[in-house]
Amino acid sequence: MATWTVYEYARLYRDEKTAFSGNNLLLCEKQFDALKQLIGSDESDHSKLFRYGFDRHREALICQNYVGVICLSNGDQIEILPKTHKHSFDLIEPDSQTLGGNRKNLVKMLQATSYLPYKSASSASLDIERMPLLDVFVRLFLNEVNILIKRGIARLYQTEDENLTYLKGKLLVSQQVRHNLVMKYRHYMSYDELSTDRPENRLIRSALQWAVNRVQGETEHLCQELLFHFSSVPRSKTITQDMKAWQKGRHLRHYEPVRPWLEMIFNEHSPTSISGNRKMLSLLFPMERVFEHYVALQLKRQFPDYDISTQVRQESLLRFTPYTSDNEEKLFQLRPDLYIKHEGSVIIADTKWKLINENLAGKKYNISEADIYQMLAYNQTYQKHQETSEIWLIYPRSEKFTQKLPDLKFDNGSIIKVLPFDVDTSLLLS
Repeated sequence: MATWTVYEYARLYRDEKTAFSGNNLLLCEKQFDALKQLIGSDESDHSKLFRYGFDRHREALICQNYVGVICLSNGDQIEILPKTHKHSFDLIEPDSQTLGGNRKNLVKMLQATSYLPYKSASSASLDIERMPLLDVFVRLFLNEVNILIKRGIARLYQTEDENLTYLKGKLLVSQQVRHNLVMKYRHYMSYDELSTDRPENRLIRSALQWAVNRVQGETEHLCQELLFHFSSVPRSKTITQDMKAWQKGRHLRHYEPVRPWLEMIFNEHSPTSISGNRKMLSLLFPMERVFEHYVALQLKRQFPDYDISTQVRQESLLRFTPYTSDNEEKLFQLRPDLYIKHEGSVIIADTKWKLINENLAGKKYNISEADIYQMLAYNQTYQKHQETSEIWLIYPRSEKFTQKLPDLKFDNGSIIKVLPFDVDTSLLLS
């Protein structure tokens, strides 16, 4: 098993064998065709993850802004990391400090925003910088299972009918006559026995079996240890049915932290659904949303005196009165990422998971015109009663964007502050 690490918007080219090519990846024909086939599958939203096309007269799958892991059918993994710390894989080893820091930042953001289940287990003891992402996800899952085992594996009573040589439970007279008319020393009994064979344990056993076949080294060893505790539990034959049969109650409260991991592994509530192919299961996350949610959380901590709300829907761009009604209605609802109140003023903030360049003033710093028009719409609606107002346009800090840009000004005196958010320190640089 091998882990192939690329970044957002990397290109996966169809080739004879799998190998790195700069920041892109050459995929063997079999694996490339399997990914390509999933794009058109009705059972998945895989088309959101890749864009198919031709580049330099070669077939290519272009990664979109999703990060995480795709498990290929041959056991290999494609690890997609955020684009803010790019480097060439031809020059630096996969376990380098830069790559490890990028991976650690991603896990930190996913846990803080609850995209990764994060209950009782902690990632503090994991060497995330040197572990492939899938191993990190699996270890967090195993930590929860380990805590569950220490608190006790749940059992339930199951009725068993068996022809025994001793008395136990209730004698089944009709079966006794049918089977033991000659064998007087046997007794056909019905009895209740505590068993670990229940839906919750079958799902955990199946998830552990899935994990042990996809990890190596210490993580695989830990999987095997935990599997031993579920050795008497059969694998789940119908994942969906067992998920529906999952019970809740005080005696199963310690099972709840494990359930989100099972739902993610079995694609019941995964950030992306590739349920059509179990061998190519993915754990992928939309980086735009992750960044948006993470920035909101950290700004509330960085600016405790500010009243910060998310996804406010108070204003719309247009108003109109239909011919069939006398009531005025709103059209094109505006929903800024952050609505901030401070000292009687309203600050609108929007996060953009895009890379800009502080050295390209002549090219508008690579800022999209659409983003500026969007800020103008926010200014004309949410800040229309303020003489002067302030808008924060927040981009991730990168090597080419290390400090705030000069203020951008509208004709009405309002300004846009283009600010870098440092994922390493979790701080907005202003």
